[in-house]
This record gives sequence, C-alpha cells and structure tokens, in this order.
Amino acid sequence: MTLEEACSLLGISPDEDLDINQLEENYDRKVVGLTPQERKRIDEACEYLLKVYDDIYGSEKFDSRSRDATFMKLAVLMAGVFVLCFGIVVFFVYKVHSDNVPKNDTAQVNQDYELLRAEVERLKAGKSSVKPDETQIAHVNETPTDYAVLIEKAMPSMVFIMTNKGTGSGFFVSNQGDILTNYHVIENVEYISITTQSGQVLSALVKGVDTVRDMALLKVNVSSPVPFLIISDTLPKQGEFIMAIGNPSSMHHIYDNTVSDGIVSAIRKVDNNLWVQFTASVSPGSSGGAVINLQGNVVGMTTWRDPDVGSQNINFAVPSTTLKQFIISTVNKPARTLPKPQKTQPLKQQHRDIPGAKFIARDDGYSMYLDTKNIDYNRQTQVAAFVTLWWPTEKSKKQMRQDPHFNIPPNQDLGLCILLYVANFKTNKYVHLRTVNLCTDGETIARDYIRPEKEIIWRTPRNGSRIQLLMREIKRQLRLR
Repeated sequence: MTLEEACSLLGISPDEDLDINQLEENYDRKVVGLTPQERKRIDEACEYLLKVYDDIYGSEKFDSRSRDATFMKLAVLMAGVFVLCFGIVVFFVYKVHSDNVPKNDTAQVNQDYELLRAEVERLKAGKSSVKPDETQIAHVNETPTDYAVLIEKAMPSMVFIMTNKGTGSGFFVSNQGDILTNYHVIENVEYISITTQSGQVLSALVKGVDTVRDMALLKVNVSSPVPFLIISDTLPKQGEFIMAIGNPSSMHHIYDNTVSDGIVSAIRKVDNNLWVQFTASVSPGSSGGAVINLQGNVVGMTTWRDPDVGSQNINFAVPSTTLKQFIISTVNKPARTLPKPQKTQPLKQQHRDIPGAKFIARDDGYSMYLDTKNIDYNRQTQVAAFVTLWWPTEKSKKQMRQDPHFNIPPNQDLGLCILLYVANFKTNKYVHLRTVNLCTDGETIARDYIRPEKEIIWRTPRNGSRIQLLMREIKRQLRLR
C-alpha cells in the first residue's frame, strides 16, 4: 500500500503534515457501518500511516500528558541534586568552622549547626531560603559582658573615705579632683581623709552638701588629672543590670573595693524625692559608692537601705539625674573647710544600716540594735542568750572618756559597743554578762568588761527600758507569746 492510497482511504491529504489526532478521528468515522472486509482495508491504511508518523516524528509522538509527567520527573531529579549539593556545602562549611573553633565553644557551634540544619530542612520541604530573624541572630552572636574589664575601668575612680567618726566610699566625678559621696559620711566630722586607688592619701575640703537627698561634693588637690566616672543622663530602667562598688566595714576589717551585682528593682518616690531601689548587696561603709550600668556609667550612688526589712537586697541609691543636677549646681563653688556640726540628721539616717541587725530604739545615750543572727534559745528552760549592738552618742562618749577603766588611743574615737545578755522568759528576768567597747577603727578595744560571777544577779526589766524593748523583740523573733 502506498502513502497516497492510505491517505485516500482515511480522508487525509498527503500534502499536509500528519496529525495523529486527525488520523484517530477519521479512523473512528470511516469504520462505522463497514463490513469486516472493508474495515480490514481501513485498518491496514491506519497502521501504514502510524508507521509513517513514527518514522517522521520519533519521540515527539508522546501526548501532552506524557510530556508533563516527564518534565515533573526531571524537576524532582534536579531538586534532589540541588539539595544534595547544598548538603555537601553545608557539611564543609560546618567542618571548617568547627575546626577553627576552640573546644570550649562547642555550645556556639551547636547553635550555628542547628540553624544550618533548619535551612536544609526548609529546602527539602520546597520552601525558599530565608535568613534567620533578628532574634536568632542576636541569640547566636550573643557573648557575655566581660564584667572584669568593666570593673577594671571603673575602679581607678573609686576612693576610700575616712573621718574621725568612721569610714565610707566615694568616687571622682571630674579629672580635677571633685569627689561625690553621701552627706551622712561627712556629717559633723572633724576631718576627711581620702585614699585613692594608687594609695595616695589626701585631705578633702567641701564644695557643697544636700542634707535632704544625702549628697556631698568634696574636693582634693591633685597634681595631675585623675580618672573619673561619667554620670548617666537618664534614669536606669526597672530590671536593668547594675553593679555596686564600695568599701564595706565590719568590727574587725574593712573590705575596700568590694563589688556586688544585681538589678534595678524599682524607681521609688519618697517624700517627693526619687530613689533607685536595687538588689546588689551593700553593707555599712558602702555609703557613697557608685552604682554603675553595663556601659560603666553611674546610674546611682549607694545611700541607704530599710533596716526594718531583714534583707540586704532592698537598698536605695540617689539616682543619676539627681546627682547630675547637684554636681552642675555645686562644682564651680569654691572649696571650703568642713561645715559646723549640726544637731539635725538627714532624712532616712536616724539610725545606722547594719546587716543582720534589727534597730530597736534610740535615745540621748545610744542607738540600740539586736543582732538577729546571734540568738540562742532553749525551749525547755525558756532561756535565751543574745547579742546587742549599741552606738554611743556624744553624751555617752564624754562619760566614757572620763572613766579611767577605758583605754582610748589619742587619735581614736569610741565606736560600737557589743553587749551579751541572758534572759529567762519563764520568770521574765535578765542578766547582763559582758560588754566589749570598740574604737571607730573596729579593731582597737577600748574596754572589755566581764561581770564577775558574784555580781551576776537576775533582774526584772523596768517598763520602757532598753532591755525590756530588747526582750520584747526577742519574743517576736522567736515567735513566743
């Protein structure tokens, strides 16, 4: 059979391009109503033309559905190759990175690898590549602040303050020798001695004081510019990390240049004045010390803590904004000698701040405290032994100086008195066993008095007396009725 005969039988022009769809349509139409002999002839013509179609077009005879399936298979294959190549690149990047990271940085490497692995998973899922968001970048690149470097920069600006009444802290706020501290550190003192970090001892004069907000600006003569701290222009934020630097003192030692850390608990307003409440532990002697932020700027000056709260973590500082205003108004004033002694005391300084001690009472003789950490109680016998702390007033000091039993060095003043009592709560009586009188340096003992056994007499406290107040507080501490 020839091409012309086959085309004639199926109604197709031999001069036109063969169309497989038209061939199928014409075949279906031609075979309708034919005898088996006639249909066989049409079948032969159709087979002949299909062979011709195959010879001419080859693989292009596949219908559109076959082509789409092929393209899909090719796309999947190419995607697989891409993921495989990306995985190889990720492996080598991770390998090179891990080889260059010190062994103690494995946690950082693991974080980086987790991000890369997540990226591979996104590619496998057919999603486009995206960069980690800002929180991921901050987490991966986060490195802890080197607090040692921060303190190393701040410490040269700190000073140790000693007066005839005690010790305190302060810090330079200018390179010309201006020092900021608390007013109560220098209140009614006869001299102010400043010791710098280099060990130089200088005598200080006063430029100005603020008795209400407990601030004082001192001045020392320096031969060359000194390092100083920058005062922050803004208040710290609640929850902000801070560090407190000061010179805590105890009965026997002075722990100068002590650093403690914490956060800003709150910004409080008391009697129309702002205070920064913070959690860093401070002790007596730290008054006037700097409270700094992570930039090394001063956000407050340690001033006081509430003695009615049995915690070292509720402390207060003069805020930086108040400090800055005070410095601006005072720094250009001429330095002068110490102010004359005043009878009044600044706000919030009616009694001292003593860790582990409870303020009981104050009169013209003493400020009295109970050492809450040193109470020994026997519930069977109802006998308690306890330690009390007494600070003498000038009136009591005068009497003690006239007492020949006291040994007071010429350049010293009387300081803390430590008294030991025993109380019997069954009989409501007490006995005073021992008193140790210290000088203000916390080391020199002016007198150590132990009551002889023959003088040990149990006494009933008078109404309103110091010992009655102490015994009442002991009951509260022990939760006795």
